[in-house]
Amino acid sequence: MPILNNTNNEFIYEDIMEFKYYEDPLDEKFSKYDNELKYLNEISYEERAKKEILSLEVLDIDRYIKVNELKPITNPTFFATGGVPTSDGLLSNEIFGITQSDRAGIFAYINLYEYFIDPSCYKCLLRLDQKFSFIVKGLKKYKIDGNGNLVEDQGGGTGIKWLKANFDKIKFKRTNSRTRDMRIKYIDHNLKRGTLFTNKWIVIPPYYRDANTSKKHVGVGQINTLYVNLITAANALKDNADYGLSMADTTCARIQETLRAIYDWFCGNRNDTIKDPGTGLSGKFGIIKMNLGYTSDYSSRLVVSAPELKKETIDDLMVSLDKSAMPLAAVAADFYPFMLFHMRKFFENEFLNVTNYEVIDSQGNLHNYDVSNVMLEFTDDKLKDQLKKFVYSHDNRFLPIEITIKDKNSDPGKVYMMQFKGERWKDPKEELKTNPEPIIRRPLTWVDVIYIAAVKSTEGKTISITRFPYDSYFNTIYTGIEVASTTETEQIILNGEYYRFYPKIRMEDILKSSASKFVDTMQVSNLYLKGAGMDYDGDTIQVKGSFMNETNEELSNFVNLKSNYIDLGCENIRVSEKEAVQSIYNLTLVLSSDTNKLTQPEF
Repeated sequence: MPILNNTNNEFIYEDIMEFKYYEDPLDEKFSKYDNELKYLNEISYEERAKKEILSLEVLDIDRYIKVNELKPITNPTFFATGGVPTSDGLLSNEIFGITQSDRAGIFAYINLYEYFIDPSCYKCLLRLDQKFSFIVKGLKKYKIDGNGNLVEDQGGGTGIKWLKANFDKIKFKRTNSRTRDMRIKYIDHNLKRGTLFTNKWIVIPPYYRDANTSKKHVGVGQINTLYVNLITAANALKDNADYGLSMADTTCARIQETLRAIYDWFCGNRNDTIKDPGTGLSGKFGIIKMNLGYTSDYSSRLVVSAPELKKETIDDLMVSLDKSAMPLAAVAADFYPFMLFHMRKFFENEFLNVTNYEVIDSQGNLHNYDVSNVMLEFTDDKLKDQLKKFVYSHDNRFLPIEITIKDKNSDPGKVYMMQFKGERWKDPKEELKTNPEPIIRRPLTWVDVIYIAAVKSTEGKTISITRFPYDSYFNTIYTGIEVASTTETEQIILNGEYYRFYPKIRMEDILKSSASKFVDTMQVSNLYLKGAGMDYDGDTIQVKGSFMNETNEELSNFVNLKSNYIDLGCENIRVSEKEAVQSIYNLTLVLSSDTNKLTQPEF
């Protein structure tokens, strides 16, 4: 990487060559470097070329940071409200200065919070043995035998942390290959120097990666995108550690691959880790796109799709500027703790302190039996199991809720189920008695319980919807939640509560295929597309819910601020353009069957 020599303010380009510099004169190593410089001045370049051999070493990042007093970058967002660079971001004026000279000569660093393999060494390790790839990604477990060989073993260890702790036990098998021998020596040398693993990474000055703010959207370039991904993943790793969570191997693998991509961006691509040599991660098949597996707790990655607009009135729309339609399965995953609470609450309201209960059999007949001990069936383990089945099973979701009846009057050969107690209503604003609809009589399904819990879990909460790569705060939008379940919905009154978009389930749907009956994509308002750089051609987004009341209140206030609607060019960014053009086109389109009618004269 390019390194700034602070002694004479000149740049030298080093790939993985050691950078030698002056330190404090009181440092005991100062005299060593002083003698080296005197030696270089005494002999000619031609004489040195005959005696010296080019040696490659990894930069001692900790030492370089200390000597040059580099400051850390912790914020992945480029601009704060008002278009000013964030103080701790990649374009910070406080860190990099404001003059051209400063912004071209001041480096910074990213704290990775855990140790990772230097990318040049990592590429060598992969050439020596592909097992290191499985270890870094946490896909397979290994142990080290007496000969220093990696042997796959389910009782062994995996992950970068385990690799660092046991790396000195590994012995590489030497062959007649000179290239392999050089790689082994390179790994051993950096292991002894303590530079094989690093927990920090250098960031080049913004002058060489500055953002382009002349267009509607801020262009940040590929290297900035790589730095953003590195900061985001490192912060996630730190947050996990702060909350006492174990270090996720997937997050560590993503950091390691991002370091490798940054290295390839500077040094050129030689193994197809990026699409074009020296251009970073471009295209939909680049490392960032292929490794965009975010491991944030209680979040989901969804495909964004157009909202359903075939409604009679605007009030019938599920999606608006204030609310987005979130799939029921995603709600179950993102609001998991709340879902368990409200599902448990549902069964407590049904069976706690209840002796007689009306159940329904498979023929649709109603029975009233003693259910004193039924509540014991609905344990937390059973609720978790049903949630998991619903999220991961697409073709078998309409499962009835069966209960065991021990009443002496019951038929042991029959299957008894909970009964659905909802009614349909045309308009809940009218008096219920004057607006009746046929009563729906069917077994209660797990979809009913999960949907009711989802509505209660998301009430008053806000979600953040992020489209990557992240180049401005408009890439994240904040909205309320409307739970999307089945493609067909209806208005239901259930236990005295009104549900506007209740899933439409009939007796014939139960235990039948459900693959095509559910909405499993995220639907957002078209007005958000321009700001987030999204479209409906398969773009994916990260969705994460806000749990704390303070967070939801803060986000609700932000949604109503002008900065949520006005871009850096002081123009409205929440606009709808293509929809109007498409509507006019459809309204004025002349079908082929009508062409003759327009050209023939009337008599």
